[in-house]
Amino acid sequence: MRGMGRVLAIVVLLVAVAGAGWWWAPGGNGGAGGLAATGGDSTDVGKAKASPKLAYVGSAACVECHQQQHAEWTGSHHDLAMMLADERSVVGDFDDAAFTHFGVTSRFFRREGRYFVHTDGPDGVMRDYEIAYTYGVEPLQQYLVRFEDGRVQCLSLAWDTLEKRWFHLYPDEAIPHHDILHWTKPAQNWNHMCADCHSTDLRKEYDLKTDTFNTKWAEMNVGCEACHGRGSEHLKWAGTDPAAPYGEGETFGLEVLLKNAPNTVQINACAPCHSRRFQLAEGRTAGDEFLDFYRPELLHEGLYHADGQILDEVYEYGSFIQSKMFHQGVKCSDCHNPHTLRLHAQDNALCVRCHQPEKYDTSAHHFHERQTEAALCVSCHMPGKFYMVVDFRRDHSLRVPRPDLSVKLGTPNACNGCHADQTAQWAADAVVQWYGPVRAVDPHHGEAIAA
Repeated sequence: MRGMGRVLAIVVLLVAVAGAGWWWAPGGNGGAGGLAATGGDSTDVGKAKASPKLAYVGSAACVECHQQQHAEWTGSHHDLAMMLADERSVVGDFDDAAFTHFGVTSRFFRREGRYFVHTDGPDGVMRDYEIAYTYGVEPLQQYLVRFEDGRVQCLSLAWDTLEKRWFHLYPDEAIPHHDILHWTKPAQNWNHMCADCHSTDLRKEYDLKTDTFNTKWAEMNVGCEACHGRGSEHLKWAGTDPAAPYGEGETFGLEVLLKNAPNTVQINACAPCHSRRFQLAEGRTAGDEFLDFYRPELLHEGLYHADGQILDEVYEYGSFIQSKMFHQGVKCSDCHNPHTLRLHAQDNALCVRCHQPEKYDTSAHHFHERQTEAALCVSCHMPGKFYMVVDFRRDHSLRVPRPDLSVKLGTPNACNGCHADQTAQWAADAVVQWYGPVRAVDPHHGEAIAA
């Protein structure tokens, strides 16, 4: 669930769902709520291309031929993006644990093999709510409650999987039941705010007349077809002679070929979920153009700093396409295994796969003691910050630190991120001493944006 700030949450809701009957109508907990796990093609609304023959077949259909990839994917954050709440998936403490936030004490417990939370509902009354699904697994796990009108709501209380503790996503702010950020309100609604990125072929199916959802998916989690496209034609191809010609070119029946594809094709597949964006139309499948279905946020105030560094929760797309690496053809899978989602190597060993270690992995370049955190490439070129209280994410613009811009514009810089006891001018002077004045006074678009 996106940990958006109050103002952005209000703006997103007003713009994206105005007139959609979104005022909360309290409903009882439990029941099927219209939520279904069924396959079938997406709607053709807003589609970039029509593919009536294609259908979703499920990740299980891929195992026989793609055992290694399936084994790598199993247990990944994509695989665990959303699960039924049971003993295999729940990692939080539901052994009658309690957590108090601004006077509201919630209790987490189990009953007959099911998981519950006793907390304040849409009217402020304390009730028992059954946990229907888990959301994510590391560094935090969230929990979803299903209501009879088809709405699925995400609790603002989450489990810190590293520190083994309950915490509130808005720890310094009271969130009463009438607040837009309360867990029962639209800002925390799974169907509209979260589901599209945590499941495969998500169809919201909101009914304006009844103000209900009948949300469906092809696969509960992020499966193979979320990235590679609908697999029915690929299965047909796999059952024929692989040497035989197949259609136009060697598509193998796939909607999109990601292997050996240029970075523009790959980021087109990743951007729908790894970007801050508004959805323009439903029905996108793998291979469709990102910009035909979504409008990504630009360098707006409150989301990015004037120089393009991440500020609010904007994910990776908006910063990565600013980078020199992206414009030189580098793609996500050059650093991340696309199935495990883990890095190909740790620390500087990842960067020197492309960058000369004798030039860059030395104190002569970074002016810090080797084998320390300060000497890590990412410490200077990918500084990060915490979102959702415990989730540390790095800026993917891979920029050169510019403390001189901090002096001019008040933007952050990696140097003072560590040397917080020093001024930005101190850091800017150090950069001039190390690299000379040209780098320090290099013109930057941030000055124009700030103006």
